[in-house]
Amino acid sequence: MAHHGWQEAAEAPSVSPGPSAPSLYSPYSLDPNYLPQGPEFIFPVEVRKKSWNEQMFDRTGSCYLLGLTAGGTWGLWEGIRRPEGRTTRLRVNSVLNSCTRRGPFLGNTAAVLALMYSPLCSALAHYRGVDDSINSIAAASITGLLYKSTAGLRAMGVAGAAGCVALGVYSISSYYFGGSQSLLFS
Repeated sequence: MAHHGWQEAAEAPSVSPGPSAPSLYSPYSLDPNYLPQGPEFIFPVEVRKKSWNEQMFDRTGSCYLLGLTAGGTWGLWEGIRRPEGRTTRLRVNSVLNSCTRRGPFLGNTAAVLALMYSPLCSALAHYRGVDDSINSIAAASITGLLYKSTAGLRAMGVAGAAGCVALGVYSISSYYFGGSQSLLFS
């Protein structure tokens, strides 16, 4: 007599697992002995500092997303204020074109700045041996200088000063309002 797959499965002996063993045929059963018995990570006890490449990817992605959102909002505002076209369809197309013109421009610019800033900040922290606000402010100044290095000395100075002021204001505000432990020194 020929056996088919379903007949063999029906004739297979039944397996009766013990009280603590999981069912062999159920994908939803779980043996609690495989689960960790205690907490694996507790934040107040041990906080792992991100490596320089993790910080770089986090900062670059965050800045790209923020720049893309800000540029898209700018383009939306620009397209709504000055729509081009007589029909609704042409006006909507004009608004979408404005969004796609400004959004990627600001997103890419912010991502490039973050991509330049992150290794500089990590390198300064490594060579100085201290991770404090001075590294961030210096890295932002150097990033501004490098970013505008092809535009001339005046543009370099303005961009470097803008980076210094922006991170200085951020450092002071995070100290006073964010509960940071140090303003300039660790």
